Amino acid sequence: MATSDKPNFSQGWGVAGMITAMAVGAFLLAGFIKSRTYHSPNDVTAQTRGSAQHAPAAAEHAPAAEKH
Repeated sequence: MATSDKPNFSQGWGVAGMITAMAVGAFLLAGFIKSRTYHSPNDVTAQTRGSAQHAPAAAEHAPAAEKH
């Protein structure tokens, strides 16, 4: 006769709980990052592609070419 007549269904619950906690944590982290970085396409305060911050450097600030 076996030592126990009941099957053991308690194996793996720790790993399953850890994976579930990691998935919930990743979901919350993604939501936090999105809330801090997302700009709506209709947001008038967001910088546009033609803003001065992303413009190329002016010619007077470029290094001068040496003449030989």
